Amino acid sequence: MKPIQCLLLTVFLLIVSTARLKADYVWTSLCRQAYEAAIALDFDKAHRLLSAEKAERPENLIPVYIESQIDFLKSFIDEDKKVLEGIKIRNEQRISIIRSHKGKSPYQRLCIAEMYLQLAIARARAEEFFGAAYDVRKAYKLLEENQKDYPEFKPNLRGIGLIHAAVGTIPKNYQWVAGMLGLSGSIKQGLNELKLLLYATTRQTEYAYLKDETIVMLTFLELNLGKDKDNESIRKRFYPVKNIQEKPLLLFAKSVFHFAAAENDSVIKLLSSRSKDINGQALHYLNFMEANARLYNMDFSAELLYLKYLQNYRGNTYVKSAWQKVAWIHLLKGDDEGYRQNIARCVSAKKGEDLTDEDKAAIREAENKETPNVILLRARLLFDGGYYQRSLNELAGRSLTLFPTVKAQLEYTYRLARIFDKMEKKDKALQLYENTHKNGASHPYYFAASSALYIGQLYEDQGNKVKATEWYKKTLEMRDHEYQNSIDQKAKAGLNRLGD
Repeated sequence: MKPIQCLLLTVFLLIVSTARLKADYVWTSLCRQAYEAAIALDFDKAHRLLSAEKAERPENLIPVYIESQIDFLKSFIDEDKKVLEGIKIRNEQRISIIRSHKGKSPYQRLCIAEMYLQLAIARARAEEFFGAAYDVRKAYKLLEENQKDYPEFKPNLRGIGLIHAAVGTIPKNYQWVAGMLGLSGSIKQGLNELKLLLYATTRQTEYAYLKDETIVMLTFLELNLGKDKDNESIRKRFYPVKNIQEKPLLLFAKSVFHFAAAENDSVIKLLSSRSKDINGQALHYLNFMEANARLYNMDFSAELLYLKYLQNYRGNTYVKSAWQKVAWIHLLKGDDEGYRQNIARCVSAKKGEDLTDEDKAAIREAENKETPNVILLRARLLFDGGYYQRSLNELAGRSLTLFPTVKAQLEYTYRLARIFDKMEKKDKALQLYENTHKNGASHPYYFAASSALYIGQLYEDQGNKVKATEWYKKTLEMRDHEYQNSIDQKAKAGLNRLGD
């Protein structure tokens, strides 16, 4: 070969090599299919598609990002501690890979920021709170920079919207912590940003891959952080969703919505008709949700679903709560011995921890050996299913002699207050809430704190900000009661809405 030919060949190879080393962030057809498979929890299919993409386009870094999403979803579907620990190692490696490639793309900062958010959650689950806070700060700074440089880049709204909403739940007297980390935001701001993202997913095809998970996030955040819920707006988001029976996360979100809208029969219909042929990883929590829905309607076939959840779920969340509800079913059927055996498993069973308020309440019931009052239990479960008149029928005209303990008497007035509140008899509800709070503030049960919370909400609805603020603060003053975390979160969100 002549020298000139060698030179030309060398230059050509260098050009090709440089082109191959240049990083790209391209949502190819394979990447979109892989992402959709990941969100549908079909991780094997997602990995096969990503392998094909890597072979075809090794310079594309979107597969690196999708793999981080798969790890993250895996770790939370079954609380896989090995995967959770692995996220810390692999995400650091992935971040290094993305940082090492030059080139301008809004996806570069986005991918790194979202991996930092995943790292933050993984560290928080391992109780490494300082490291988690630092990761959130790094993610926030990257997203802010991205927002400044690429204001029309809609995927940025997902991470920054979640952070803004989360910061908005922090009470005023702890906002200095967020300030130290350089974080700011409000619940309203975060929700609006996620709504803008959802709108973009329906109008811009390049962002359509984000639609399903944005619906899931918005539904969960609105129902947990917002007070005035536009049920019809949330309901309409699910109308265009296709093949929802094959999308476990969307099934979860829609079921959560129907529970919140007091449409328990819709939950039963939705979950009982879901596809039993699982292509991907099963979301066992759907069995727990369907069991709850059936129990709320006094359908004791729920026991089989609770046992299925306990048998198949490898994690620890709601394990104690599931045993408690199995025990309740036996109690409601008049099987006192069956109740005692199953409630004892809330303490004796090796699997399960006090991870949620529901699990903590189950453990407390088992340890205190306080068998629930059957009348109140039926009323409670029917109320939770949105069967308000049936719940009221359980309590109406009952003699107080049927509720001999302090706990039962507090629960009796509390249950009536909740029913009248939902039946729009606000004056009766307010009086019963106040009685429950007055009589129960010095006891370890949640009835007084929850009553204070709902009094705050009633005054907020009336536009009486002073009274509402007073009662939200009273809610937070009560400590060491059942359902502490969820009640406190709602009271803090109320104060946030009122600007205090």
